[in-house]
Amino acid sequence: MLAVVITLAAVGTAMATLPAGIAVTTFVRATLGSNKPHGGVNVHADHVRLHSKGATDVAMQTITSPPGGSSGWHSHPGLAVVAVQSGTVTFYDKHCKTTQYGPGQAFVEAGDAPQLVRNNTTSNAVLYVTLIVPTSATSLRIDKPQPADCAAH
Repeated sequence: MLAVVITLAAVGTAMATLPAGIAVTTFVRATLGSNKPHGGVNVHADHVRLHSKGATDVAMQTITSPPGGSSGWHSHPGLAVVAVQSGTVTFYDKHCKTTQYGPGQAFVEAGDAPQLVRNNTTSNAVLYVTLIVPTSATSLRIDKPQPADCAAH
């Protein structure tokens, strides 16, 4: 039985697509609303709302991607707001539909579906990322296998 579990774990790991060529720097991970009785956040101002039902962390990262760099297929245990500081990246959804983002543009990664961000240009790209995740999350990203709908990306 243990051999089967180990084999299945190895197969799941082998199917995941890991980041390639990118440099990720996490500057901080801090608990949001830790002074509240239930740890949640409920703020609404100027048509923007942030609501969580439990303890929530905020993490900030810088991601630098050289030409050809890739995030690998992944998801997040909450959501990630990604702002492009320089360069251009291509976002691939679970159906391999692509959207390009350049300097001054932003996008959100959310949900359990696999997604990939790749630098398909000949210049470096720099992204600033704010992640909002459950405090219980042990990692800021979840590696995923490449979706069946997608050719190699």
